[in-house]
Amino acid sequence: MSLPPYPLQLPPGSGASERAIDLVFAISGSRLPLDHALSLWEALLGHLPWLAEEPEVGVHAMRGSVCDRELLLSRRTRLVLRLPMRRLDDAMRLVGQALEVGGERVSIGEARPRMLEPFPTLSAHFVATGSDDALAHQQAVEAMLAELGMPPRFICGRMHTVSVGGARLVGAEVVLHELRPEHSLAMQERGLGGERHLGHGLFLPHKTIRDID
Repeated sequence: MSLPPYPLQLPPGSGASERAIDLVFAISGSRLPLDHALSLWEALLGHLPWLAEEPEVGVHAMRGSVCDRELLLSRRTRLVLRLPMRRLDDAMRLVGQALEVGGERVSIGEARPRMLEPFPTLSAHFVATGSDDALAHQQAVEAMLAELGMPPRFICGRMHTVSVGGARLVGAEVVLHELRPEHSLAMQERGLGGERHLGHGLFLPHKTIRDID
């Protein structure tokens, strides 16, 4: 199905998005399975079932050290949800809860909102297009951007695979550059490709387009 071009307008005031926001949660825990994205999503649904009804919700990949197929969590690791602005208060109910993720317990601490701002360069660490060929992947990304009415100024990283619930998905990092403010906000609000709930296709500010993986 062809997607309509995203409605573009620069919000008044600071220039930050008025449609979407990141909600950043402090967490405590020791480790998670490296392949934890699906288990994390299922745990979140157990506390916030309305997430499944919001197609623009995303769950950013959690960061930590990798050891023996596990993600080691540090005091700086955060759980970050990308949400429609109108769902911010609903998501705050996650504070104080505990999640069971892949047999590991993660406690949710305080939360703070982080505005989406119009940076000219954005990156999504993983975008899947259904192709495992680099050229076909690049062409698919260009086609998706065209469907959204976005300029085709992008760079793709090396193709690699991720494991999701035992399945293997092929994709690559995508960096968008020279974005006008309205395009930058729209891409952060909408994302690129599917599986936002698994952390795919979610854009964050990127300071440089050199040394892309």
